[in-house]
Amino acid sequence: MATLSAVPRAHRTGALLLAFLAFSAGTAAQTGYPDKPVRIVVPFAAGAGADIASRFMANRLGGLWGKTAVVDNQVGANSIIGAQLVARSAADGYTLLVPNDTTLAANPALYAKLPYDPVKDFSPIALIGETPFVLVASPTFGVRSVKDLVNAAKARPGEINFASSGVASAHHLPMEMLMDHARIRMLHVPYKSAADAATAVVSDQVQVMFAGVSAVLPFLQSGRLIPLAVGTSERLAVLPGVPTMAESGFPGFRYGAWLGLVAPAATPVAIVQKINADVGTVLRQADARRREAGWPCRAVDRHRHHRDGAVGRDRQGPGPAHGRSAGPALPGRFDAV
Repeated sequence: MATLSAVPRAHRTGALLLAFLAFSAGTAAQTGYPDKPVRIVVPFAAGAGADIASRFMANRLGGLWGKTAVVDNQVGANSIIGAQLVARSAADGYTLLVPNDTTLAANPALYAKLPYDPVKDFSPIALIGETPFVLVASPTFGVRSVKDLVNAAKARPGEINFASSGVASAHHLPMEMLMDHARIRMLHVPYKSAADAATAVVSDQVQVMFAGVSAVLPFLQSGRLIPLAVGTSERLAVLPGVPTMAESGFPGFRYGAWLGLVAPAATPVAIVQKINADVGTVLRQADARRREAGWPCRAVDRHRHHRDGAVGRDRQGPGPAHGRSAGPALPGRFDAV
């Protein structure tokens, strides 16, 4: 089984991913697409942040198309099962995949053999958005800040447990970053899904975890989880009283998961361009509404990520000297988005 010691190799795939994913959508071609329901495979559990964002996007795209966009949760193996399914599907635009950075960036570095090639097996379509992460604790654990957690971990090395949705998942890696930076040691307890992991923290089976904000927001609002810090570079409007990791003593710490939309390789360019344009339409229409409602999955500002070099950081793997990008690593000119 692969371990996090392999993660730094992720940057080796960076150049290939950049070349693979960079293109301009241009003007959407008139394709007549779609003329039947579209299947959107989400390789994450129902209720996870990626699932919530995917269902929102599917609903809006279905409205634009006048055809149903069906979300199909294909969970397991660190998103490998869903990615393999789409990679082997017909390249006709009727089976799409919502990957995150684990699917296309971390997995190739973590696993010696994958049943899909992130470069050769997919045609990139668009960025859906970014899922901010928050460090949370069980109320009975007694910590109320990152400093409290670090002090407790130093006093009890290896005794404090943290949950995740699996080895090298988006929930696992930021905790490795924290432990490396703070020079502490905690015990990793992987679960089958982010929802299972969050439930374990709520019930105090496990003390802490990094989680997507959208997935744990109800627990935070009800007091069943305690927020310690957010992984974004700025405080979140939906959690204005929660400090950033940088404010909590870890400058440069920035973590979140991007979400993309891809199709099987060889999908006609005209179809890819049309979906890209339609995703852009949804994001532009929905952005103001999401901000007003405190929607935790944010639209992508592609210009910002070109500017701040987030793509490069996302390929380097977790470490104390940098933060993993809170934005997309689906780089290039997704102009419609």
